[in-house]
This record gives sequence, C-alpha cells and structure tokens, in this order.
Amino acid sequence: MSTGQTLVFDGVTKHFGPVAAVEGLDFTVEPGRVTGFLGPNGAGKTTTLRMLLGLVAATSGTATIGGKAYRDLENPMRVVGASLEAAFHPGRSGRAHLAVTAAAAGIPRDRVTAVLEQTGMAPYADRRVGGYSMGMRQRLGLATALLGDPGVLVLDEPINGLDPEGIRWIRSFLQALAAEGRTVLVSSHLLSEVQQTVDDVVVIAGGKLRYVGTLAALEGTSTANGSVVDTPDRAVLIAALEAAGHDVRVEAEGLVVELAPVEVGRIALAAGVALSALAASGAGLEDEFLALVADPERAAEGGRQR
Repeated sequence: MSTGQTLVFDGVTKHFGPVAAVEGLDFTVEPGRVTGFLGPNGAGKTTTLRMLLGLVAATSGTATIGGKAYRDLENPMRVVGASLEAAFHPGRSGRAHLAVTAAAAGIPRDRVTAVLEQTGMAPYADRRVGGYSMGMRQRLGLATALLGDPGVLVLDEPINGLDPEGIRWIRSFLQALAAEGRTVLVSSHLLSEVQQTVDDVVVIAGGKLRYVGTLAALEGTSTANGSVVDTPDRAVLIAALEAAGHDVRVEAEGLVVELAPVEVGRIALAAGVALSALAASGAGLEDEFLALVADPERAAEGGRQR
C-alpha cells in the first residue's frame, strides 16, 4: 500500500464559457480520515474531483496530491484510486474488467483476485457486468479503484444504489481504509448518507465553498436531540430501548430513536450490546446542511466559509 497523501485545493476555479461551475475552492483533505465532499446535485462536486484527477483543466488554481498534480505522479493508480462515473463493458465479466484495467496500468494480475475478495465481489466475478445490480456495480467500481493498492481513494457517490446491508458494509470499509492511514474523499448530495462514515466535511453549493470543518463541529450547530444507531444485535437493542420507554423506528440508515446519543450508549452498555454506529439524529443536522447550501451568506459555527 502506498502512503496516504494530503490533497490540497488552492483557489480551484472552473469556468465553462460564461458559466462558473466552481469558484475559488480552498480546502485540504488529510490522510487517516474520511472526508465527505457534500453539496446538492449540480453544486460542482464531480467537476472538482475531475480537476483533481486531471480529467478537466482548471481555469485557475491548483489541486494537488502530496504536492503534485495528478499528471506528474509516477504510477498514478498506485497513488490514487478513483471511482467517478464508472463505465463498464456490459459483455465483460467483473473479473475481465479488472484484468484489462490492471494490465493497462502495469498492475500485477494477482491484485485482481485480492480486490475481488476485499470488496465481496468474488462470488460474482465471472458474471457479465450487464447483469449486475447497481450495488454490485458500485462494488466493482470500488474494486477498480483499489487495484493499485493506493494510499488515496476518491469516490463519487459510492453509497448511491446500495441496499441497507451494502450501506453498512461500505461505511465500515471506508473507515477501515482510513484507519490504515489512507486518504479517503467521498462525495455525496445527502449528508444523511455519509453522516455515520465521515470525520470531516466540505460543503459546496453553486460552485462555492460553504463549510469546511469536522463533522463534530457541524453537529454542534444543530439542534438534533435524537440518535441513529446500529448494531448486529438489533433485536436486543430495540428491546432494551423500548423497555426504557423509547419508541424505535427501523430506517435504511439504522435504528432511529428520539434520545441523545449518550443515553443510547448507556442503555446499549447496560444491555451488553456492541454498537457498530451511533450518531446524532439527522433531522437537526440535515436542516443545518440544507441551510448551508441554500444561503450563500451562512457559515456554520465551528467551520469556515470562503
């Protein structure tokens, strides 16, 4: 594995004719953390990621990986793995797609088997991609990004199309990659999708920066008084919460309860339940996120706005 690298966006701007798609973005993405790159559809997220990867030339400013532009990296797939608008030949198998990609990048063929196992795609590797579900395509895109065992992962909407089990899997998977010291940058148009995954948050809207900071700081600005929690022992936790007088809803992101996270944790501990996820309820936090992207003059306390 190559080491994680710091990503630096310095005044990154992109104009398409008279249209400013991205305007003066300044932020840094650090190794060992999962950073959520958030904003509504059309905010400029994909354009920004494409500039980082050298697929689109910036009008001005720079986006660097460990101090270098993507075009200046030696063996770039060993430094940066990316999944942006992934396209697959429908007649090829997942294994064949990975083998062709690895050969073109000079990556040993044994990495194909490794990433198939790593992403849970080994049982489906010899099926044609045209028959894959959206979730399987997402996993194949992630497997492609991991072929070079890179220290940097750049993933565009990786949770899109996943079922609840797939969402739980990718959350823990991305956190494990960051724990290895990798740099993980994940885009999404929904804060609720990545709330239980990310450490840091970058919010853009209309191509402009709205917020840069930790998720904890953004959570501190919300008025949420509930929790989203998950565990392999859902039935036990539900019973414990209900016994304490709290209603529990089962949602795609986990169990939702109108109770502060610290109290949920206390009840789980008393019941002997190990938690896989626990966060403030998305209602208040999502409201803060929506306010950030809707109001160009608003900056959340604890972060910064350009």
